[in-house]
Amino acid sequence: MKKLLLTTSVALFAFAGPVNAADYEREMGLIVSGVVDSWAGVQFIDDGVEDDTVFTNGGEGLLSLPLGDNLSIQTDVKYEYNTNATESPADIDVFGPRFSYQFATHASWRDPSRGLFGAFGGMGSVDSSIGFGSSFRQDHRFVGAEAQFYIDNFTLYGQGGYVETSNDFFGLDDGFFARGVVRYFLTNDSRIQLEGTYINMDYNIGAFGDMEAFSVKARYDFVLAGMPVIGDTPIYLGYRGTFRDNCAFTEDLDDHTIMVGTSYSFSGDRLTVDRQGATLDTPDFAIGCVNDTGVIN
Repeated sequence: MKKLLLTTSVALFAFAGPVNAADYEREMGLIVSGVVDSWAGVQFIDDGVEDDTVFTNGGEGLLSLPLGDNLSIQTDVKYEYNTNATESPADIDVFGPRFSYQFATHASWRDPSRGLFGAFGGMGSVDSSIGFGSSFRQDHRFVGAEAQFYIDNFTLYGQGGYVETSNDFFGLDDGFFARGVVRYFLTNDSRIQLEGTYINMDYNIGAFGDMEAFSVKARYDFVLAGMPVIGDTPIYLGYRGTFRDNCAFTEDLDDHTIMVGTSYSFSGDRLTVDRQGATLDTPDFAIGCVNDTGVIN
């Protein structure tokens, strides 16, 4: 963990240097803004024993409120569920998540031409099948720090912190997470986003070792112009792959999700909202292993 913290610190200082050199000089102030995001797709689950293909969907909402020239507070909520959530647990053979939700609050200091520093905290819940006709639900809480750096059309976003479960009896206890995001704006309303999240958690019984989960995401946002009746429509195409190691009932648990969604930004184009408004979100804490008491990150 010490090596991870050192590496993260070095990376943040490395990002800070080019920002000063680029000096993305614009007269900008913080704005009241929001983002509403909704998607649907297909999820392929592989628990090392059974494979399954399910339909899945989710959504997210962000709202940012300025508290002066540089301070702001933001909330975000998200949910996700797949068609396993509509079936009886007795009919589900494959391990893995069925539905989840979480919310968080962020407080930050920002210079819209250079970047921001802040802290956040939140909680959520995950319901997952563990096979054998059983499904369990687990709550979790998390806190962390975050920073963004703006370099011309790039936004570099890093997060790290602590996560714990509400029930650690014969299951996962607590651990840490780290997340990195790169956004590149091709135009003010189109962007490419790449991200990776790493979570490491201890089991309540030391002999079980650590659970590790790694998630990668790719997303392309653009505007589909001239749609009949509804006009210009913001669309995105995305992929998420989640890879878990040292789960209790199955050594490895992986899934791949392909999604198509819409994302509406209020109070400005996508680049304006990213630099001046609702630019923060949280890692997917529903990406982890099944354990003896249920599911957790």
